[in-house]
Amino acid sequence: MNRHVLPLILMMALGASAEGCASFHMNTPAGFAELGDNDDFAYRATNAEGVVVAVRSERNPLRGNLEFWSGAVSERLRAQGYTADGAPRPVQNASGLAGTQLRFARESNGRTLRYWVTVFVREGGGRVYLVEAGGDREVFDRATPAVERAIAGFST
Repeated sequence: MNRHVLPLILMMALGASAEGCASFHMNTPAGFAELGDNDDFAYRATNAEGVVVAVRSERNPLRGNLEFWSGAVSERLRAQGYTADGAPRPVQNASGLAGTQLRFARESNGRTLRYWVTVFVREGGGRVYLVEAGGDREVFDRATPAVERAIAGFST
């Protein structure tokens, strides 16, 4: 891979800070509370058991499409020790934008952590949205319906 492109991918794929206030709407799931400002996320909410739903909104100077960014995020997570928990899933957000949901798991201190990232790329490739959700497997599994509704309700 081009040595100039790799740092940009790594910076964006789960490591960059959120850029400004790109236009999107996220419904805070029932039983969750929206968290305050954070340099890394444009939106974050948590439930009392520590399951977090978050949105990153990034510029897409490479004009990479959904397949490109889904692949870049997947490779980055695998390099960080995450294991795929099923095949990528096609999804559609509330405004009709197609996305790909990647589901991963990771062992940490004898616990299994779930981590989902749903990738959306605005038409024309101008912006990438990462809708992330994660937490300890036991509590995440109980929160799954609320997390899925929040992701389905995300709109751009």
